[in-house]
Amino acid sequence: MSTSDPQRPDEPSSQLVTSTTKPTPAEVTAIINPSNKRRLLITLSFPLLFLLAIPFWWYTTSIERLPLPVSRIDALANLSIPSYRGKILFTADEDAYPKSAPGRPVFENKVICQSLGKVVTDGVDVIYERKRPQKKRNWDFIYEGEDDPRNPTPFRVHIRRFQHANTSWPLEPYVQPPEKGLMTSGIKPGTLVIPVHPDQISDRNLKLHYKIAMINSILSLYPPDPPTIPLRALKYSPNITLSFVLLNEDSTEGSYVRSWEIDDAIQEHFIPHLEPLKDIFNFTIESQILYHAPLTFDPTLSDAPAIGDPQIEAALEAVREGDEEAEEVAKELIQEDNSQAWLVGDEDMKVFVNSERWSLDSGSTNNPVLRFLLYVPKEKHRPMKLVGQDSPHSFLLPQFGSVYLLNPPSTQPSSSGETYHLPSSALTSSFHLFTQHLYSLLAIPELYDPGKIHLPPSSSPLLPRSHLWQPISSWQIHQVLESRLKENFEESKKTLIGIKRLVDKIKEMKVGKNVRDDVSGAVERLESISSAKSPLENFILSRDSVNLANKAFFDPSMMGLLYFPDEHKFAVYTPLFAPIAVPLLLGLIKEFIAWKRKGRGSSRNDDNSTGEKLQVEEQSISDGTGNEEKIPDNRSDGGSTSFGMEPSHRVLRSRSKG
Repeated sequence: MSTSDPQRPDEPSSQLVTSTTKPTPAEVTAIINPSNKRRLLITLSFPLLFLLAIPFWWYTTSIERLPLPVSRIDALANLSIPSYRGKILFTADEDAYPKSAPGRPVFENKVICQSLGKVVTDGVDVIYERKRPQKKRNWDFIYEGEDDPRNPTPFRVHIRRFQHANTSWPLEPYVQPPEKGLMTSGIKPGTLVIPVHPDQISDRNLKLHYKIAMINSILSLYPPDPPTIPLRALKYSPNITLSFVLLNEDSTEGSYVRSWEIDDAIQEHFIPHLEPLKDIFNFTIESQILYHAPLTFDPTLSDAPAIGDPQIEAALEAVREGDEEAEEVAKELIQEDNSQAWLVGDEDMKVFVNSERWSLDSGSTNNPVLRFLLYVPKEKHRPMKLVGQDSPHSFLLPQFGSVYLLNPPSTQPSSSGETYHLPSSALTSSFHLFTQHLYSLLAIPELYDPGKIHLPPSSSPLLPRSHLWQPISSWQIHQVLESRLKENFEESKKTLIGIKRLVDKIKEMKVGKNVRDDVSGAVERLESISSAKSPLENFILSRDSVNLANKAFFDPSMMGLLYFPDEHKFAVYTPLFAPIAVPLLLGLIKEFIAWKRKGRGSSRNDDNSTGEKLQVEEQSISDGTGNEEKIPDNRSDGGSTSFGMEPSHRVLRSRSKG
């Protein structure tokens, strides 16, 4: 029996060894599928990037919310306007009192004024105690030599012996107007004058008449409370524009006004009334002429009702005083008043101003505008009058302005294209009414009070008393300051309390440095108002306070959150981050699950570390004669044989049959 020698490993084998499986390259698998560690790092890099960006996002989106003086704002609710105690200088002419009888002591003028002043103040105190117990007199008399020359009082009362005063009782106090010419009384404008005729000085009740006249006039000019601001008046604004507009209904039909002396009329009638208000209002004046201003309605031709026209009354008064020219003027006015006219009713006045067709807007300013319209009807609508008004030619539009109907002469012009020029004298009547309406629109109290304050006497006994309103006096300025001080004071308090409530309610509202400084400045100015300061100083503080409060309330940073609340943030962030966050969260969850599974698998491998399972794979062995024999090939999971040899070095031996 012959045996074959075992084949050496380095010798070529005659048998063919074939395998039925081909392993996948590890490099290709690693490229297609990254390792678990690398995949986890990539997934974690996205949320890590967001975490690193949070400080920058927090800084750029954080809201600056500086603290407000809340306690000081709350204290404003109990803060009231202190009462200013004014001083009234009381003087009199030397011969305004009866002379002492022979043998009786002669008193100085100052002593007599002090005695009369004591009687007047006691009478005022009694009136307050009986009718208004909660009010007290807020002024005192000072006398000659007691006024501060560096800061003189603007309030004066003077008893004047006047040759042209009324000879009957009661006395007729008036406020001294500015005087022109050589013959002047020497009394300062704005002084409350108690005129007495020489024949009245010897009256035994003269002191009582002085007392009654002074009490009534002072209570009228210096009331205990500031006058209320009517609804028709314009809300306070430091800057106001006055617009004077001449409107022709239709200049294409001829007989229209082409020009007017508006500069002279304003200088003569308006500037004297505006100059004393320079510390309260800043006025800007503009004017224009419109040649086409149609109405939105058709006036009604009818008999004009009898209305007490001030022009007719003034003309009749001049006739009674012997003015011959005034008689002719009165006749023409009465004849015109009784003739037929184109009437404008109350309902028509509401739509009289055609804002759509009339170019009245002032494009040069955003300030409140008061418009004074001088309307000239076309020829076929003359004369045009108003129905149901005190004046047949003028009416007031609350918080808007005034309208005056100007009817040119009724005589037919020689040509249909003839035009008119209005001199300053032709504008006197209209501007007189404009002045009255200006007082109403600015809440300026009237100076004349029937039975208490009368018209001043004319500069000459040969001339009638002027019905034109005199410039604003210091008494009226004081009332305007008091009323506007109260308005600004209450408005500023309301605005500051509103800001506090708004900031408390909206937690995300920004309160920047500008807002905090404006609020603090407004509160500080309100707290600075005191009785030790003059009405003008207190008014300036209240004006600045309300301006700062409104500036803080309408600050863009404060208003922005009203349009972009917290809900707006969610509406912006949700569509932006939701599509990004969902894949990241799912990827993290998937990697976490894979990590948990791997942990469980490694623990089982540690428990079964006694050995490895062998994978059996059949191999075909050929002996070169065509006969094949399949024998098992024992391999471990690590790819090596159970004998510790690599597959490439395994030697398969063939045995021959003996």
